[in-house]
Amino acid sequence: MRDEGVTDYVALPLHFTDGSIQVVSFTTKHPGGFADEQLEALRRITAPMARLAEVITLRRTAAGLLDTYVGNSAGERILAGDIRRGHAEAMQAVIWPSDLRGFTGLSDRLSPRDVVEILNRYFDCQVPPIRKHGGEILKFMGDGLLAVFPISGGGETVADVCARVLDAAREARANVVAMRYERDELVERFRFGVALHIGDILFGNIGGSGRLDFTCIGPAVNLAARLEKIAGRLGRTVVASSAFAGSCAGEWTGLGEFPIAGLSFAQQVYGLRDEISAETRS
Repeated sequence: MRDEGVTDYVALPLHFTDGSIQVVSFTTKHPGGFADEQLEALRRITAPMARLAEVITLRRTAAGLLDTYVGNSAGERILAGDIRRGHAEAMQAVIWPSDLRGFTGLSDRLSPRDVVEILNRYFDCQVPPIRKHGGEILKFMGDGLLAVFPISGGGETVADVCARVLDAAREARANVVAMRYERDELVERFRFGVALHIGDILFGNIGGSGRLDFTCIGPAVNLAARLEKIAGRLGRTVVASSAFAGSCAGEWTGLGEFPIAGLSFAQQVYGLRDEISAETRS
């Protein structure tokens, strides 16, 4: 709606280098509107204004694409020029690997298009809770997802971060339980598993010449991935390492010690107490 005090209005084209045309508008409250010399001055500045607007638009588009494909934190670092292979930042974080149970059988009995739709809906069950509670999605691997929750201090304790992660895990679990996929007369129901572990990771650029991936590596990541496989063997949705469970006292029950490939000693694995209650009710 035009301001009642506006006496004149002019719209001028901004020609971008890709051939597209945008529009910039000007208004004035000056009695009599724009003078001829003022209109001429506005026309003279449209060319440099178009270059500036195009740069801002391209940067905003690039930031949006990077945020979508590599995550907000990684996207900001890449846009800032942090693309040197081997450059990685050491940090402490909660590591979240998860995958969809029964995905192989699902892929065998459904069409590829159905599987893609299911995966998108399945990841929608996890991504919003993870991002809502401060997590960074690093990658999707088939039906698998890897996320991290940095522990950066700044007044927030490890226990605070773990509490946020646990809230995200419970929300994701409820979302997946509620998810349904109907095809013909068949109704598919879903389960997933996630392992939670705290550890030191290297977060940065890894890859071959000319093709890099912004990801995290380290023994803690390997352990979290192996704990997630144990969750599948135990039929559990959420499991945790001793390091994570120790930061959320009262939430967990011991599931036993399990040998971990590559480690010389077994690891104690913990499951959520509320999963025991759910199993008892069913």
